[in-house]
Amino acid sequence: MPGPDRFSALAAEGVLGLKPYVPGKPLAELEREYGIRDSIKLASNENPLGPPPASVRAISAALGELALYPDGAAFELKNALAKRLAVDPAQITVGNGSNELLSLVAETFLTPATEAIYSQFAFLIYALSVQA
Repeated sequence: MPGPDRFSALAAEGVLGLKPYVPGKPLAELEREYGIRDSIKLASNENPLGPPPASVRAISAALGELALYPDGAAFELKNALAKRLAVDPAQITVGNGSNELLSLVAETFLTPATEAIYSQFAFLIYALSVQA
C-alpha cells in the first residue's frame, strides 16, 4: 500500500504547500465563548436578513422539479442575463458558485511561469487556485 510520501510525489508541486481550510466557528459557539448575543455573521457569504421573499417563492415553485437534472449550460439564465445586460449570451459564463468561477479563471489564464498576487486576507480560493 502506498504511503503518504509516495502519494505526495504524485501531487502537483503547488498543492504540496497548501494548508487545509479551517472554517470559522459557528455563530452560537462564538456568542457562548464571548458572552454576547444577537450577533450578525458577516462571513461565509451568508445573509443575516435571510433570503428575499421572491427567492423563497421561486424555490418553492421549483420543488416539483428537484428530480430533474439541471441544465448545465444554463441556457435560460444566460439568455435572461444577456438581455438584461445587453450582451451576447456567449459572453456570459456561469458556474457553481464563485469557487468554480475563480478556479476556472486561474486554470485558463495562469501557468507555472505566471505571477499572480493576492492578499493574505483574501478569500481562500484565490490562494488555492493560484498555488494549485
